[in-house]
Amino acid sequence: MPRYRFAVEYLGSAFAGWQVQPGQSTVQGELERAFGICLRAPIAVTGAGRTDAGVHASGQVAHFDSEVELEVRRVQRSINALTSDSVYIRSLERCPPDFHARYSALSRRYRYRIALRPTALFGALAWYPGFRIDLDRFRGALSEVVGRHDFANFCVPRDDGKGTECEVLRAEATADAAFLEVTLEANRFLHKMVRSIVGAAFEIGRSALPGGTMRLILEGTFRGERIWAPAHGLCLERVAYADYDYV
Repeated sequence: MPRYRFAVEYLGSAFAGWQVQPGQSTVQGELERAFGICLRAPIAVTGAGRTDAGVHASGQVAHFDSEVELEVRRVQRSINALTSDSVYIRSLERCPPDFHARYSALSRRYRYRIALRPTALFGALAWYPGFRIDLDRFRGALSEVVGRHDFANFCVPRDDGKGTECEVLRAEATADAAFLEVTLEANRFLHKMVRSIVGAAFEIGRSALPGGTMRLILEGTFRGERIWAPAHGLCLERVAYADYDYV
């Protein structure tokens, strides 16, 4: 059976997350509806990651199987006409039958935007916490999560038996007069892991928590209060594969 893959971007504030949920508008549900209409058959779409409600994507990747060969350019145009303005697919192509959007991924890259001043234009895409942030302290906190660690204390508690070890490849922050942008890249991410890391680094950056707190959280010895950065500042920017380079 032919398998196809594509990149998809979406405005997370329009959806209750990626994964199909009864009675909720989701990205996966919107895509499966559009593909079902276009191909006149039920289509199951599998994404590289299950972004939460309010989280955006500019480089999510997904795949699906079709019983027939597709004219990919025509299908891509049709899907973009059938979905809402909050979703757009690109780079639709046939792929090897063993390609899997989730399991074939080598790494994922997220970007989190913190507004350093009030903004009307980018308010839906960035978090404005209203505090001054010491960039050196913030960067120092991020550097402590780089490498292979158990991130059980940086995610929503889970009891599904799956491992919580991840390898963070990059944890960087750049700033201009308006925004602080955080880039996190890892082989995998746990549920709400990015928002937890950014939230803790923010508290350190504004001196609400002492330096070294990130290590204490990783070790499971931190007992203070923490915050989670809100969803609307987060964007899944890139999923890397050995044989798929989309733009």
